[in-house]
Amino acid sequence: MIQKILQWLQTFFRVSIPKGYKLLAFGGSIALILWLIYALWFSPHITLGLIAPLSGDFAVLAGREMVTGAELAVAQANQAGGVVVGDRRYPVRLLIADDENKPEAMLQAAEQLQNKGVQALITSPQSSLNSLLVAALAIEDFPLPLITSATDPVITFQSPHQASDRDKNIISIGLDQELQGAALADFAVKTLQAKNAAILYNSDHAYSRNLVTAFQRNFQDLGGRVMTETYQNTRPDFLDRLQSLNQQQPDVLLLPNPLPDLISQGLALQKLAIDFPVIGGDSWAGIISANLPLLEGGFFLSPWHPQLSTPENQKFIADYTNIYRQAPRSNAALAYDAVQMILGAIATQGEVSPEAIERGILASSPFLGITGQILDPVDRGRSMVINQVKNGEATFYQQVAPVPKIPQ
Repeated sequence: MIQKILQWLQTFFRVSIPKGYKLLAFGGSIALILWLIYALWFSPHITLGLIAPLSGDFAVLAGREMVTGAELAVAQANQAGGVVVGDRRYPVRLLIADDENKPEAMLQAAEQLQNKGVQALITSPQSSLNSLLVAALAIEDFPLPLITSATDPVITFQSPHQASDRDKNIISIGLDQELQGAALADFAVKTLQAKNAAILYNSDHAYSRNLVTAFQRNFQDLGGRVMTETYQNTRPDFLDRLQSLNQQQPDVLLLPNPLPDLISQGLALQKLAIDFPVIGGDSWAGIISANLPLLEGGFFLSPWHPQLSTPENQKFIADYTNIYRQAPRSNAALAYDAVQMILGAIATQGEVSPEAIERGILASSPFLGITGQILDPVDRGRSMVINQVKNGEATFYQQVAPVPKIPQ
């Protein structure tokens, strides 16, 4: 009976409650369930919106992970009595919408959540285009903070003299491509001792182009030499192009490409049996375990790793695993940090409003979360993790401190 009431509560009020909290938090008491209905719906509260791909190709990899990470943070806040604002505590409500990984669905979801009174939005990293379309509504039609882990530099970077009211509400917590390119160049020169870098990249793909531009600029500034081979979405014979690069005897090879290309390139690398390291951006993180051995020994970036040894991260992993019976992944950790960033901003400002959230996030910079240190939206920097593929697994290699991006 209790479970049915809680199921109805989630469906009717569109409130997300983690499974493990259903009986743990409320002890099976109907009176407490009725109190929860009042606290989350009728009393003054903080309402957050989460837009994620809950259907389509990225539902498992991104959407469901975002939901579980965000709902855990919300449930923990409510378990602690809510967020203290002035002389009262506000419970937190999480409203969830599916963007289907489609721009039109993203816009519709954003408008629906705005009409339901959300104070801030957390959006999916999977489609930078979708987040950009929501951001385009930033002033006249959509005056809400947008917390995103999308990586397109159009969204995630504006130099201080270019910043406008339209993009002040876009808060980046992911690894944008300029940051990744700079970090990979620094790692290649200072850790791998590389002087000559080869790059094979998809010139039709914005992610690849943006990352390569930043890598090339930074690698050359550090005294290195760059050799490139490009291809288009037609996906040519990668073996020929990699063989051509191999003949130039590079010290490192950068593969900043989308998933299907990476798998084909990994197969080609195995045939060549190269003896220099291969590096890549966070697109590598989407490769399933069965295909990771294709890039054995390689290094790639991610915003988070479960082996980060901070007490906060280890507690998050323990709590998440206890409730969901599986280990979290990066999208869960990023969504958890996004909620914590928003609620922390409200608490420091002593006000529940979109404007207070924006002010609070800027005032509390840098934000230290379970994924590491995130700088304010002007600097757009954050810490990141370098992973190494060992025995077919993405193992923790080192954490890189945040370096604010300098406008070029």
